[in-house]
Amino acid sequence: METKLIDDPVQDAVGRADVPLVPGRDADVVARPARGKTYEDLIIERWRSAVRFGGPEAAERRREHLVYAAIKQGGALAALAYIVLQPTSWVEWSGFAFFYVLNILGMSIGYHRYFTHKAFETSKPMRYAFGALAQMGVYGSLKRWCMDHRRHHTLSDQPGDIHSPYVDDYGRPLAGRKGLKHAHLGWAYGEATTNPDMYGKGIVGDPVIEWAHKTRYFWFAVSAVIAPGLWGLAFGGPGAVLGTIMVAGFLRLALALHMIAAVNSFGHRYGYQNFKDLDQARNNLFLGYLTLGEGWHNNHHAHPRGVSTSVRWYEIDASAWVIYALEKLGLVWNVQRPDMHARPHHR
Repeated sequence: METKLIDDPVQDAVGRADVPLVPGRDADVVARPARGKTYEDLIIERWRSAVRFGGPEAAERRREHLVYAAIKQGGALAALAYIVLQPTSWVEWSGFAFFYVLNILGMSIGYHRYFTHKAFETSKPMRYAFGALAQMGVYGSLKRWCMDHRRHHTLSDQPGDIHSPYVDDYGRPLAGRKGLKHAHLGWAYGEATTNPDMYGKGIVGDPVIEWAHKTRYFWFAVSAVIAPGLWGLAFGGPGAVLGTIMVAGFLRLALALHMIAAVNSFGHRYGYQNFKDLDQARNNLFLGYLTLGEGWHNNHHAHPRGVSTSVRWYEIDASAWVIYALEKLGLVWNVQRPDMHARPHHR
């Protein structure tokens, strides 16, 4: 007699016949089921080992992102009112541009290419610098982000993906605006968290990452208030401090967040693919330029350890240029340069 788990969304989702297969990554699993298990059995095992539901970790993440939302999004709305009611000058907007670039580089080079994918090596002092710069981007805990992103690559657009516009926390199909909302930021307030026993190797216990995690609210204050305030004071005097905090602090943080979040949502639905049959990641021209190279998302999913995300001549990757400059200065080394035109690596 067949045994069925009752009221179990995990079992229900992966038991469907339409669970997506990913050629190149899952072909070996489909061709040679381990120990007589079906593909669906293996998906269940992988998903259950990758994801935890509820508990203090989910509650802590939810609280953290609620704090960010209240201050960044609320501050951005206040900034828009300030811009309408008060004159602004080159001081506020030059600060916006400068800190926006640092914001995106902190995510792209810090969170993403170094701490998660190890696209290069560097010294201990530079690791701390990258950790501080990453947390100043305010995309959440560096420790949690690295583990979450590893899970995203392993289960991309399948049940268990942390932020796919096609499946929710329980693997149920999503579509339209509901899917985009979940992938954009909705996932941060859900119950599914990443199992550190599976995805935390080299992350949990790393002294730099743990330090960045513990000091993240301090770097939030530096990014949102202290650094923009000092910029305004230095270039515009005391009268420019408030406006610079509004424009180059809160408004910049909010817009930079939505640009990167859009890579997870719109970047898995709209755009073109240089590499087919991987998952739903897309290259998006708008996001590619405004995120300094992070929006060439299909290229990145094809070669995740590559320091550059560029394949075509017009796919400009400014983040990689910064890393190359640091390499010339001797500050980073062992930079990973795979042939970006080659067939995607098995992930």
